[in-house]
Amino acid sequence: MATSEALATSRALLLSAAVLAGCAGTSGATRTAESSAVVLRAPVGAESTTLAALTSSRQATVLVFWSSGCPCVRRYQARVEAFAERYASRDVQVLAVSSNAGEPFEEALSVARERGVRVPLLRDDGGEVAKLVGARSTPTVALLDRSGAVRFVGWLDNEREPGVEGREAWLEQAVEGVLGGGSFAKRTPTWGCPITRSLSSVEPRRCEAAH
Repeated sequence: MATSEALATSRALLLSAAVLAGCAGTSGATRTAESSAVVLRAPVGAESTTLAALTSSRQATVLVFWSSGCPCVRRYQARVEAFAERYASRDVQVLAVSSNAGEPFEEALSVARERGVRVPLLRDDGGEVAKLVGARSTPTVALLDRSGAVRFVGWLDNEREPGVEGREAWLEQAVEGVLGGGSFAKRTPTWGCPITRSLSSVEPRRCEAAH
């Protein structure tokens, strides 16, 4: 009887492993198919592209989810641009992504121009990119490698100024890990303003400091 129970348990474990392996394979295939289909719209006069095409062009791609009305986004502008400049020569691209429903792309572009934002701003119609990478607020950052795999989702840091004691450079650590193979946190806390996916889901904006 004990032998029969052991065999049954063994078969159940093998079946569970097979099912899990099948699910993992499907998930990877779905991710590739979705990233190939998801389009990031560029401003008039520039060429729109798919997420897969963008990520395949660089060793690392950083997407910074952006909203004109989020005070956290505004506070991070200088730090994001400094980061982009620092890594531009290292096969890393930094792009801002506008995903909020109810915030027309032209309006977002106009505000970005007024503020002198230098990081390219693209439009994520329907919030599909935000959904795909798991971003729920601005200015969440997502780091993708050349294959399109999401390697990090969180904030650029814990909102302590560069050089100040206690600052944790989360995004820098993740990028260095992708470029050099070191270890890093895959996900960190996020704060900020909710990314709205439809007008019916608009929530009050929240933006709390991480101190």
